[in-house]
Amino acid sequence: MNKRIFLLPVLFLGLLLGSCNDDDAEDVVDRIRTIDDIPVSETATIDYLPINIFEVPVETDIDLRQALENETGTDETINQVEEIQLDDLDITLVSADDQENFDFVNSVTLGVRTDELEYKEIAHLDEVPTGKTMIELSTTDDYLDNYAKSESLKLVVKFESTQDANNLEVRLDMEFDAKINPSL
Repeated sequence: MNKRIFLLPVLFLGLLLGSCNDDDAEDVVDRIRTIDDIPVSETATIDYLPINIFEVPVETDIDLRQALENETGTDETINQVEEIQLDDLDITLVSADDQENFDFVNSVTLGVRTDELEYKEIAHLDEVPTGKTMIELSTTDDYLDNYAKSESLKLVVKFESTQDANNLEVRLDMEFDAKINPSL
């Protein structure tokens, strides 16, 4: 009987401490906010894209910091990013002097880089379908946290082409998913 009386307070204390840890874990999970389908559109222009088999790179600036601020209404969001990744990417042919669709392209690769971080591929399309003016690239599951926080973030689009293209303009419509932790 003495052992039962002695074990009862120990059991009660164990339950109390165990529930505090679960509450703390739930608080952390509750603070993390997931934002899906953050829209970002950029336009890339190319004066001349020659026939090539080595994927000629074209760079354009991208401001994920501004996109996150627009989505959340605060400029502190970029500092609270735990994870961010490209979820969807469509490239649309806006105009070209001598092309009506993407038939002049075999493959497309999209990557990012910054002044501090090296090139990282985040999407690709190995075989561009014929007759299309809009193509959807397959995205990787790579996280871009450090890239997104940089003020020198660049998109790098690489086209492998079978024909010359002049005065080419393409629009990149992207959607990003991010996990934001306000306690950071």
